Amino acid sequence: ICIYIPIFLMAVIGNIFVLIVILLNQKMRSNSANYFLVNMAIADILVAVCCIPMTVAEIVYQVWIFGEFMCKVTGYLQGIYVGASVLTIVCMSVDRFVAIRYPMKSRQIFTVKKTKQLILTTWLLAIGVMVPLILVRKLDDYNLVVNDLSISYCVEQWPSTEYRQIYDVFLFCFIYIIPGVAVMLLYALIGCRLWVKDTSLSRQNSYMNNEVKIMMSRRRLALMMIIISVLFAVCWLPYYILNLLMVFSPRISRKVIPLYPFALLLGHSNSAQNPILYCFMHRKFKECIFRLVKCQCR
Repeated sequence: ICIYIPIFLMAVIGNIFVLIVILLNQKMRSNSANYFLVNMAIADILVAVCCIPMTVAEIVYQVWIFGEFMCKVTGYLQGIYVGASVLTIVCMSVDRFVAIRYPMKSRQIFTVKKTKQLILTTWLLAIGVMVPLILVRKLDDYNLVVNDLSISYCVEQWPSTEYRQIYDVFLFCFIYIIPGVAVMLLYALIGCRLWVKDTSLSRQNSYMNNEVKIMMSRRRLALMMIIISVLFAVCWLPYYILNLLMVFSPRISRKVIPLYPFALLLGHSNSAQNPILYCFMHRKFKECIFRLVKCQCR
């Protein structure tokens, strides 16, 4: 529980800083790629505010105390935020690929308006995919004979095990398999492109220094995006693996259920990681943080 406190604070305060830095800086605001970072920050803040307090309370009390409405909404919202983050990561990898492969056309392809429309599409798609969660999550009430009390657990009640298995496999493909393959392929192509460019530029004269700087900047940004993708995958993978185990292997599920809170903690911790990463790897973001502290960010 104590670990959740710094995660919550960093997720909320750190990502609010991300929003302030990007939205108050005209140059960063004019770059469509930064709107993907804004979208990630919004999703991370929502995870922290809407999901972490409920999770902590459930760990402390060992029962669900927020009623049936919040039981349905909390899991649904968490699914939406995770889904929107996954789709945003895919969009960022496409944006980086286009920027490096077609630098002259990238600003025409990813305009600020088109980027905002794409971000809206990611949210709508995530909302649609996660609808089954709000339908199956319900309160399971138990009456205690000794104290004449009633306790409730927030559970998923599916029409049949087969339906849940099908949906969980679909969700795993939606969250991991398809986005993972797409992101790995795109960044592999980006890596090949940057390596070929580096080899050719190293043979040129010193008057190419400006192009070398541009290439190095793109390489740093691509590396940051790769790390964002890897951290997200690593943090949420145990949670979804445990979900699959509990559905397909009831015997194993009894042994791994105690690990569930730790897997969820790891997933939630991802919401606090991106602001730290930006401070170390995003040069313009770091510069604007210092200016913001001095009240000079504009």
